Amino acid sequence: MGTKKNSTVRKKYPLKYQGNLVIFVLSLILFFPLAFVLAMKNGVFLKNNVYYSFSYNGSYGWLIFWTLLFFPVAIVLGLINGIDLVEEKRSKR
Repeated sequence: MGTKKNSTVRKKYPLKYQGNLVIFVLSLILFFPLAFVLAMKNGVFLKNNVYYSFSYNGSYGWLIFWTLLFFPVAIVLGLINGIDLVEEKRSKR
């Protein structure tokens, strides 16, 4: 008879949210533009063992404020201050 190995299989999902999930889900339901900004701020996606995320060079407080008050101003802030795509390679564990 063969012996079974006690191994665990770890699944890596392509999307990951590193912020408060309750606030994110509530903003998805109540006000989608805020969920978009929160996803940009705390979201990470994985492809070929490389993590990608967005980085906003301005103040997230002002960006969230203008998203709640008047969403097109938040888009202008993103264009003026710049939104960068950050690439981070992580080793396999």
